[in-house]
Amino acid sequence: MKLLFESWRKHTNLLEEQLLIEGRISDAERKYPELAKKREELDGESLLDTLIAADPSGNQKYLMWAARTVRRGMDSAETEAKYRPFWGKLWPEDADDDLYSPWGIAKNLAGDLAKFHKLLAFIPAEKRDINAIQNSAELTGVVNVANMKKETKEGEKRRGTEEREKAGKESTIVADNDYYTMIRPESEHASCYYGKGTKWCISAVQSQNYFDSYTSEGKSFYFVFFANLSNDNKYKKIALVVDSSRDYEEAFDAEDNSLYPHEVVDALIQNMLFEKQDTGALEMFRFTEGDRYTDAPLDRDKADFIKVVKELGIPWDDALAQTKRGFEGEADNASEAIRNKAELWFRDMKKEAETEARENPAGPSEEEYEELLRAYEQEASHIQVSLNFPSETGASQTYWEATLHVDVEDIMLEHPIVRDNRLKWRINPEETTDEQDEEIKEAVDSALTTVDLWPDEIEQSYNSNTEFYVRLGSDGGSLDAFESFLDNLSYLDNKFDPDFIDALIKELMEKELIGVDPREREYWPDPEEKKKQLELPLQENKRKIRIVFRSKK
Repeated sequence: MKLLFESWRKHTNLLEEQLLIEGRISDAERKYPELAKKREELDGESLLDTLIAADPSGNQKYLMWAARTVRRGMDSAETEAKYRPFWGKLWPEDADDDLYSPWGIAKNLAGDLAKFHKLLAFIPAEKRDINAIQNSAELTGVVNVANMKKETKEGEKRRGTEEREKAGKESTIVADNDYYTMIRPESEHASCYYGKGTKWCISAVQSQNYFDSYTSEGKSFYFVFFANLSNDNKYKKIALVVDSSRDYEEAFDAEDNSLYPHEVVDALIQNMLFEKQDTGALEMFRFTEGDRYTDAPLDRDKADFIKVVKELGIPWDDALAQTKRGFEGEADNASEAIRNKAELWFRDMKKEAETEARENPAGPSEEEYEELLRAYEQEASHIQVSLNFPSETGASQTYWEATLHVDVEDIMLEHPIVRDNRLKWRINPEETTDEQDEEIKEAVDSALTTVDLWPDEIEQSYNSNTEFYVRLGSDGGSLDAFESFLDNLSYLDNKFDPDFIDALIKELMEKELIGVDPREREYWPDPEEKKKQLELPLQENKRKIRIVFRSKK
């Protein structure tokens, strides 16, 4: 009987729907007979048939409006523009300028109606009733605006999906349970994505972001999302920081306030007591702990508290709790157990973060530093750079040092400036006095500062009195800092030769450690004349020798 009734009801509904459709078509045909006229030029169809066939609603609810709009369009073309109708579907190539296509008007309108119906969710409420739209031009405008809104929303959704997927690939889930999820972001993008809604500088998008900077210093960040805290709770998201030694450093709430350990424990307690759903259990806990700002709990608060306690696996004696004193005792014991459990969870969270940080240390890899160094070494000729990694030194970050080797004797023997100016040592470089050693060192130091190289230390070689090892500076930190360091050295390395050589020669001459050989000055008073003479080809004086053969008598 029930199946028969359902069948009859469905049949009745279909019949009513069919009658509604037929009634709307009949009304349109009666009101607009010219549109309902079958035409040979339209393959035996009418303009109304075009609109009926394209109906997007399924019940012809747009038909009367569409017929009226087509009729108005035809009237405007004929009375205002003085055009004549062309009733075919295919526009002739040699059509007169005063023709218009009624079928084209109907077809275009039908296309816009289909879009209108599909885009209803993106159309303002006051325009969703088709009768609120005055003409086909307005319909086209409404459709275009709605389509742009749809594309914008879809674009945002697509970008949101892409951002979520990218953040997921660039992060690690360290812990995930019914109470909280802990994620380590491994990129600035992931930090910004998971840190939305917080004031953390490592998640900033409107101001400078410090994620890469802190990460390069060896710090790791672990975002904790509490499942049972409301969105406006400042503990909804907290960030744990693990320092470069892979030890827990501190925690921050969503407002970027540094948290004491007891505050993190309080966040865990609120989460354990389902603050998001109802604060009843939390109120009961506060009252039990003697919070003087908490009112006496209601019966429903007690019930919520007992429910949570049991869910946490904390012992609770229902029979004993029936008496007032028994309930108070059970509540005290449960509250103490809740706090102990929260403290244990906090220790576990810190341990999980520290373990993960040790297994995956923060900061750029050694290969990234070495790649920058190789690129520098391909261009640099004088200044050397050495790298010291934490894996070698045990330090918290990567350090580097720039050094320079200066051999004054090599310069005196090989450099064109020395040769062209006929310069010689005025001292014996192999047997120098302490005073001469200091003067040579001062000359090197002064020449370096001339080209903006400010030595930290200049050390004389044990093997040669004129050979020096120069420490130009050291630093440590991020990959960006190292790249900036190398960029500066590249500029200074390019200035080393010939600017440094010129400055060194000048300093050595002023200290009278080198100069022009007096004997050479006597023979060649003019350097240009010497150069000219040396460049002349060798002139051979050839003598004619007469050889006489005498006969023997």
